Amino acid sequence: MADLTETDDLKYEEDIKKNAGVVLVLFKSEWCPSCKRLFPVFEKTAGEYKDKAKFIWTDAVKNMKIATEYGVLAIPTLIIFKAGIEKARNIGYMPDSDLKVFIDKNS
Repeated sequence: MADLTETDDLKYEEDIKKNAGVVLVLFKSEWCPSCKRLFPVFEKTAGEYKDKAKFIWTDAVKNMKIATEYGVLAIPTLIIFKAGIEKARNIGYMPDSDLKVFIDKNS
């Protein structure tokens, strides 16, 4: 089972900035068709990579403070953080094979 954490404007600093490991954050929204396609891929990969990274998601529309701070202008956006610092970013849908390459390359 995937270990996904939802974060919001109140707890994102603890979930993302203060995390010493690798964190993959998905910025999405309920109304976004590409987000709806990507979320199951994200969830499946979270289960497969649970020992390599922490998987977090947030609704970018409901949590504008986080989205604004990280300059998220389009969704879905995936950002990989390492020790609280952004290492890589991808905008748009990606299949699971591409997501795994993205994580392996940047973690």
